[in-house]
Amino acid sequence: MESTQPKLDPPSERSYHNYTTHRIPWFVRLIWVGYWVGLVWYLIKFGISSAKNYF
Repeated sequence: MESTQPKLDPPSERSYHNYTTHRIPWFVRLIWVGYWVGLVWYLIKFGISSAKNYF
């Protein structure tokens, strides 16, 4: 099946990608830290108490 997109050479294709940096944004880091803090909290609150009941 043929693509309807025109075939471009690599230099002209590169003009559509204008990444300026590879840094992770602060809000993504905040979400990541929040996830791990929440995971540790969940394990302490529910994991340890259910392990005491299980064993």
